[in-house]
Amino acid sequence: MDKHSLLAYLKTKPELVPLAIQAGGNRELLESFFSIVQTEHSPVRYSCTKAIRILSEQQPRIVYSYFDEIASWLHDANSFVKWDGILILANLAAVDTENHFSRLYEEYFALLRCPQMITAANVAGNAWKIVQARPEWEPDITKRLLEVPHIVYLHHGEPSPECTRVLCGHVLDCFDHYFDESNHQADMLRFAQSLLDCPRKAVARRAARFLHQYGH
Repeated sequence: MDKHSLLAYLKTKPELVPLAIQAGGNRELLESFFSIVQTEHSPVRYSCTKAIRILSEQQPRIVYSYFDEIASWLHDANSFVKWDGILILANLAAVDTENHFSRLYEEYFALLRCPQMITAANVAGNAWKIVQARPEWEPDITKRLLEVPHIVYLHHGEPSPECTRVLCGHVLDCFDHYFDESNHQADMLRFAQSLLDCPRKAVARRAARFLHQYGH
């Protein structure tokens, strides 16, 4: 399916999962997805980045050859494109045979300090995929995640402690994926302990479960 046919089809709001799977075996269709992301400014772009994200979850090797193009999405002015870029790159870490991610590492994890909470949350919530792919990076990634409570996130341009609390919940979820393999378990447990009295009750409950599961 060429770009123009795909554009017309996407405007009918089709189910994206079958389309993403189809792109895994159809190079022209996949190229059309990327072309639309690069050239279009309508909401159809988001359908394309979402389809590519779905494909990266199921067939990351197919998407890996577009690593540099996806990395450029981290600079996209549109947050939805940027967020899908963050998620896709995390999915590609497992197949990064050419070590592309090492060049992107600082830029990627600097987004934990992005004032926009959702951007930082997407990094924090998916960092475990990178840890599992590159365990030698775990100490530094864990250190950066442990700094989240001290980062100021904004809501409507104003500092928001609530956004920081939400991020802490994402960090706990991330730690849950690799706690058993970490050499920083005591730090993770102290982090969870500090959240037991979190005003955001869902995070406090998550911290209690984390300590119940691992604090023995």
